[in-house]
Amino acid sequence: MDEQINKFVLATQRPPVMEVRNWVKLHGVSDTPLLNLSQAAPMSSPPDSLLKFLSEQALLTENHLYGDVLGDVPLREKIVSVWNQEYSSTLCINNVAITSGCNQAFCAALSTIASAGDSILVPVPWYFNHEMWLTLQGIKIIPIPCDINMHPDIETAEKLIDKKTKAIVMVTPNNPTGIEYPSDLVQKFSNLARDTKIKLIIDETYKNFGDKQSNILYKGKWNDHLIQLYSFSKVYRLTGHRVGLMVASKSFIKQAEKFLDTTTICPNRLAQKAAYFGLLNLQEFVVKERLKIKKLKDTFEKEVSLLPNWTLLGIGGYFAYLGYNSNLDSISVAKKLLADQNILTIPGDMFFPKKKKLFIKERRSIRIAFANSTNEEIYELFRRLKNFSL
Repeated sequence: MDEQINKFVLATQRPPVMEVRNWVKLHGVSDTPLLNLSQAAPMSSPPDSLLKFLSEQALLTENHLYGDVLGDVPLREKIVSVWNQEYSSTLCINNVAITSGCNQAFCAALSTIASAGDSILVPVPWYFNHEMWLTLQGIKIIPIPCDINMHPDIETAEKLIDKKTKAIVMVTPNNPTGIEYPSDLVQKFSNLARDTKIKLIIDETYKNFGDKQSNILYKGKWNDHLIQLYSFSKVYRLTGHRVGLMVASKSFIKQAEKFLDTTTICPNRLAQKAAYFGLLNLQEFVVKERLKIKKLKDTFEKEVSLLPNWTLLGIGGYFAYLGYNSNLDSISVAKKLLADQNILTIPGDMFFPKKKKLFIKERRSIRIAFANSTNEEIYELFRRLKNFSL
């Protein structure tokens, strides 16, 4: 091992999606087609109207040059208009920063808030890229346990806050559980953050595929404690273009600009044009996608109810989160699913702290990204699971 490697990098887990993809390479060829349910990313191209628009925009010189660090003004202005209508808020352009995907929005927010030695409260199971970034920065991650409904326990969270705590992170609809947090729970966490003078960071990457659209309430002195993150990547099938956003106070955005300037200088110009086009023209497409995913969700819930030894712990957005009745660890189960049934999933261990003695029962779980599937593939998944021996 190279001794010059940053100790925080060494302490960070390997990218889980890449890790499980490597299992496929090691697994070799199978007679049964691979059911890849590991990654929450649309596998189809953007809608035709957006592809046509992008092909035209690609010919314009301006889309190949540097732009504003915080993003193109027309896109930010459109976001303000859409958000103010949706949230009954009074945001302005200086409350909005465009980022290179929602992951960068998270990194920018956390780098603006916290430094090595500080701590962040995150419900478990957590989104692994959030955990990876915090570990890379030497920031202590304090897990908030969830109840039987996969809702973070606010009473425990309140007890965990100390002088080192800088923020609470929530993802809703959740990754990995799919659960949408109730509005009153989000409001309680918002009040807790406000009263303890820390930040509440809410990642709503999957809000377009949920039932509620959003739980965020921009009211009162929200800008003292609230930060919203969002991604255009899933909703318009733009994952490879990397385009997301952050909403926060004007003063916070001004500080976060330093991080954005030193990492990407400006967001991808074509990606921003695509997001702008989507906000203007793709409302009907988004509704159809949501309905399609809801039908898949209904099929999944029906089929899993008939399956012995598996329990549906949460479902929604892009994900289903399953517990299983076995003493095998989740990595062993996930590898066995691949070896026996050619099903690729993400094991629960990758959404929990590294210490094996913590959350032992809760780790016995897997994440299934069902939203990319067809109805036929969902049925095929359960045919294989019925033949799978834990």
